[in-house]
Amino acid sequence: MALSIRLPASIEQALDAYCASHGLSKSHVVQECLGEYLVSRNNDAPAGGDSTAISANYTAMKRAGILGSVRGDPQSATKEAVRERALARLKGKS
Repeated sequence: MALSIRLPASIEQALDAYCASHGLSKSHVVQECLGEYLVSRNNDAPAGGDSTAISANYTAMKRAGILGSVRGDPQSATKEAVRERALARLKGKS
């Protein structure tokens, strides 16, 4: 799904700088941030709600292995996992 959002200039500049310094796409960073935001907000269930309930969408995405993965494969996209894969590739080239 494509989504267009308006960002204040300061956030846009910070996003550009972060992506450039970490070698990540804007789409990746926004997807990761939005995912973390939604999960944390889901944990803040409204009064009377079940705070331990996990949404059906989250469960489906987790089962499909696409949480934390931009390409849709089950590999994690955490910094640690990306670093490990990058080091493994570099070691394989020597």
